[in-house]
Amino acid sequence: PGPAPLRVFVIDVSTISVSEPNLNGHLLSPDFFDAERHPQLSFRSTVIEVSGSEVTIAGELTLKGTTHPVEITGTVSGPVTHAFDGSERLGLELETLIDRTAYGLNWNAPLPTGGFAVGNDVKLRAELELVLAEEA
Repeated sequence: PGPAPLRVFVIDVSTISVSEPNLNGHLLSPDFFDAERHPQLSFRSTVIEVSGSEVTIAGELTLKGTTHPVEITGTVSGPVTHAFDGSERLGLELETLIDRTAYGLNWNAPLPTGGFAVGNDVKLRAELELVLAEEA
């Protein structure tokens, strides 16, 4: 059927959370996402390839005003019929690994036992449920 259309996804950084609740506020500060000046991050796909249940998406991630190419991989499931409204839906589980310092997220603190509090490699994960549009 040809290549998938290009898509842009935008996320408010204020919705990002981590397993350590005390860190959530610090993430919005200029040390990390600088939410006041850069309230959103975005991803613009350039190529979407699906092979069976595997999906690979190449594109550009913009974070804190800096853009770099990334490749996102994952799986697609469905379509399934939603139990409540009867709509057809696809599930996507996606992830990629980025170096946070490439986007200007440079804050760190040395640990008393050696090493640093925050690693440079960050895994980004997304779980999406997409509603299939009816054909016109």
